[in-house]
Amino acid sequence: MTTGSTRGRVILFAAMTAILLLIPVTVAAHAELDVPTPKDGATVEGSPPEVSGTFIQKINPDGSSLVLRDTNNAVVARGGPDPSDVKRMVITDLPELAPGTYTVQWTTVSAEDGELARGTWSFTVAVALKTPGTPAPTATASASAAPTASATPAPTVAPTPSPSPAPTDQGTASGSDVVLPIIVGLALVLAAAWFLLSRRGRPSDGM
Repeated sequence: MTTGSTRGRVILFAAMTAILLLIPVTVAAHAELDVPTPKDGATVEGSPPEVSGTFIQKINPDGSSLVLRDTNNAVVARGGPDPSDVKRMVITDLPELAPGTYTVQWTTVSAEDGELARGTWSFTVAVALKTPGTPAPTATASASAAPTASATPAPTVAPTPSPSPAPTDQGTASGSDVVLPIIVGLALVLAAAWFLLSRRGRPSDGM
């Protein structure tokens, strides 16, 4: 084996090694999916609160999107880059999802190198298990609990004072009846006394 051929093989091996090392770098340059929500192949009970995906590179809003499709491949909802996270896309107006299998189609344009990438993941929505409801408490009638209407005592009517009889003039009349004879009697006595005195002062007819 000549020295030239050996050098050629070494150069060829080095070139192939360099190509193999560069392949992962080229693939990683795309904004590939990192964390899907719900996870790929997951089964969730009831409609999930969110469908989103986090990617390994910053996403250019122009040309990047999420599309949710049902079992019949009909579009259920659409989404795009999250304004609060440059590496995340989310479906904001997610409707209530019926039981079934759903597929999320994602398309990204890397904001770092402009590379376009596409992919899908899927999840299944199962019927939500209903939590047994707690029976409503039965209201038991209790004589002590129920408010009792206390009987209001009937208002007592105060006796109306009867009008006092108006004073009569009987007292005055009876007094007059007693005093008047006395006055008359005194007048008669005085008249008699005056007559007797006047008689004594006159001379007698025989003298």
